[in-house]
Amino acid sequence: MSAAISSVFRIEKRTSRAVAGAPAPSTAAAPGASDMQAYLERLMKLIPSEVIALYLVGAGFIQPDQPWVLLGWAVFGLFAVVLVRARGTTNPETGEGPQWAAVAISATSYVLWLYSLGGPFAAFPGHDLHEPAIASLLVLAWTFVVPYFYRG
Repeated sequence: MSAAISSVFRIEKRTSRAVAGAPAPSTAAAPGASDMQAYLERLMKLIPSEVIALYLVGAGFIQPDQPWVLLGWAVFGLFAVVLVRARGTTNPETGEGPQWAAVAISATSYVLWLYSLGGPFAAFPGHDLHEPAIASLLVLAWTFVVPYFYRG
């Protein structure tokens, strides 16, 4: 895997650096515009949508009477999140290793999305841990708040 692909999920703190030949930032521009762009960039990098999609497609093949298979598939997805995000936040060009905080946030995001979907939390008869209203609120709060605090 090339270095460019390796650091695709890496979150970097934005600093104001002058670039030779670039025009100076306009004071008329909205001061929060770049902050909002950085927030949205972090938001997209912290939600493991590629593995959530993988989970959803695979879960579609699992029969309702196979809760252990669904649980195994969900655990595989969690390992996939850790693997993809650890690799995707590594920057071999600068010798920087994985951003383990971003990996942990992405793994937590994955588990919260699984909880909101029901998945293995709702698959075992008599042991339903799924509360849809709570799950939805957790996903909303987590995905809204975390990118404000984690900046790389």
